[in-house]
Amino acid sequence: MNAEYIAENESSLLEELISVRDKFCTTNNVCHPEESQDGLAVMRLCPGMTLEAWEILAKQHGLNDWLTIPLDSNTTPHLFHVQTVLQELSYKTDHDPLTGLSNRRVFERTLDQEIERTRRNKTPVSLAILDLDNFKQINDKWGHLKGDEVLIDFADLLARNSRRYDLVARIGGEEFAIIFAGVGLVKSQQLLERLLGKVRDLNFKVPGSKDKFSVTCSAGVSCFKGMVDIEMHQLIDKADKALYEAKESGKDQVKTADIIDFESVTKETLVHADEKKFLFTGN
Repeated sequence: MNAEYIAENESSLLEELISVRDKFCTTNNVCHPEESQDGLAVMRLCPGMTLEAWEILAKQHGLNDWLTIPLDSNTTPHLFHVQTVLQELSYKTDHDPLTGLSNRRVFERTLDQEIERTRRNKTPVSLAILDLDNFKQINDKWGHLKGDEVLIDFADLLARNSRRYDLVARIGGEEFAIIFAGVGLVKSQQLLERLLGKVRDLNFKVPGSKDKFSVTCSAGVSCFKGMVDIEMHQLIDKADKALYEAKESGKDQVKTADIIDFESVTKETLVHADEKKFLFTGN
């Protein structure tokens, strides 16, 4: 019944629905309920349409922003459908569509929370930024589909080899991040060294050949122990610079940044020493 209904009505129904959406939401830009308390819903009766048929059409043509209302008295399946759509939209908002990892939005939100937790509890947090080495060559040589395969498998490896309470995120094209909650610099470096060894064991088939190729990645790590006030971008910048050092030193390795707390304390100590010197010597 669903297939029959879709075959008979898909073309005309979609033409009408999509034209309405384009007219109101794209041309006139009025489909933003958060901007106004006033408004109304535009409805269209679809005799013979089943919820199952609608789910197929909505998934195929991006119509999940349309709300379905039953003509009979049983609202439960429709409420369940709305709940499912909302869950899917929420997931897509927070996850990278290719790898399924958390996206940069979630990464920054979580890192900000972990920095605040570290500041309150004085428990360390470490940030690792990882970048696949020579990834552009894979895309150029074997195509973007092979590049996507590498990204997916690499992301899966990171997720499988991280702790349940760490956050693994894709924050750029071939750039990933891991937030190690409660872990200091030495331990996070050890975890990453083991991780890089597992990356070296990944193998991928060369398109159109029986040959295989492997990949490597570089990583930079920074750490915060909650002793001073910092901004999130400072911890990210430290990890970025350590990653750059790893790349410049030959790739396929982990480099660590100076712990940001100790660096700040050292600078403060030097300032106090200079002040004391001036008070007693005048120089």
